[in-house]
Amino acid sequence: MSLGGDSESSSEASLGAVATTTTRWSAGQADTMFLDSTDTAGARRRRKLIKGQVAASELAQVRILTALDHSALQRLAAVAFTRRLAANQILFVGGEPSEHLYVVRSGVLRVLTTSPHGEQLVLSTVGAGEVIGELSVLDLQPRSADVVAAELSELIAVPADVARSVLVSDTQALLAAACELAGQVRRLTGTMNDLVFLDLPRRVAKLLLSRSWTRSDGKTVSELGASQTVVAAQLGVSRQSVNKALSRLVRRGWIEIDGKSVELRDPTALRRYVES
Repeated sequence: MSLGGDSESSSEASLGAVATTTTRWSAGQADTMFLDSTDTAGARRRRKLIKGQVAASELAQVRILTALDHSALQRLAAVAFTRRLAANQILFVGGEPSEHLYVVRSGVLRVLTTSPHGEQLVLSTVGAGEVIGELSVLDLQPRSADVVAAELSELIAVPADVARSVLVSDTQALLAAACELAGQVRRLTGTMNDLVFLDLPRRVAKLLLSRSWTRSDGKTVSELGASQTVVAAQLGVSRQSVNKALSRLVRRGWIEIDGKSVELRDPTALRRYVES
């Protein structure tokens, strides 16, 4: 994840169950060759990391950077470049040096931790407009978790030393970064509470409710937003366990499943169930 021989390229050889990758870096861009483990033909498919123009106005929309003045944003934009990841491609793994701050331009990435036996727990998902790596940028410590693309994603990369220098020179920007980190701690606290106090069907019901909205036809729907394997990793269980939990909610008449979309037929009953 850096220019000119970044150590984070070592992550491409890690988490081999996801994808096998090798990366060549040169002057702000790289060509990545990877073998997609889902490609039955086993053919290598080429992806390019883009040496793209990053506008200061685009960075100004990022929550932790909104307090920066135009000159600071221009300083970040001048050294930023874009990077594309294929689905299941690794951005970095825990323990690597932190050399870039990332802003998600499009797509979704999973922040996860992996046990010595290979089991994974998804700590959070990160989407467009959100930031990856601000913790390590501020405390100068190695990456604390693995990050993998859940789908084709494009990111803006800003060298960590420049990002740190800009943030620490602006009190409001530093406060915004602190608030962002505080929000992450609160979300993780909520996740831990759910793991301890809620059984799996209730955690699944809570996840569906948190992702739900009411359509123009009056139906309340929820998008799982990923495969059930990814949802299972996020909940810290197996895919089969998620299927069983969803089936239980279907049998009770509270939900109806259509692919990745779930209709919440009785949101009130689901809420009561989660709180019971």
